[in-house]
Amino acid sequence: MLLAVWGLAFGGVSVSLQTWMIKAAPRAVEAASALWVAVFNLAIGLGSLVGGVIVNAVTLRGDLWAAGGLLALAGVAVWSARRIPGLR
Repeated sequence: MLLAVWGLAFGGVSVSLQTWMIKAAPRAVEAASALWVAVFNLAIGLGSLVGGVIVNAVTLRGDLWAAGGLLALAGVAVWSARRIPGLR
């Protein structure tokens, strides 16, 4: 059940962010789409690199603490971004 919820949420985030980027640049939809694809792929690559380094460098407990810290940072980023009227 959790996997299905995660899949639905991730699908919604991707489409929502792409829509937001296109709305931010209505006269340059192709450039915005290309930028979105580049950033998305860069994030996947960097996440894999950093994740691999962390997994190889620390214990399982350290991996879980790192994941919790990243989740907390993401929550703070979303919370602070929602306070900026131009980003809503």
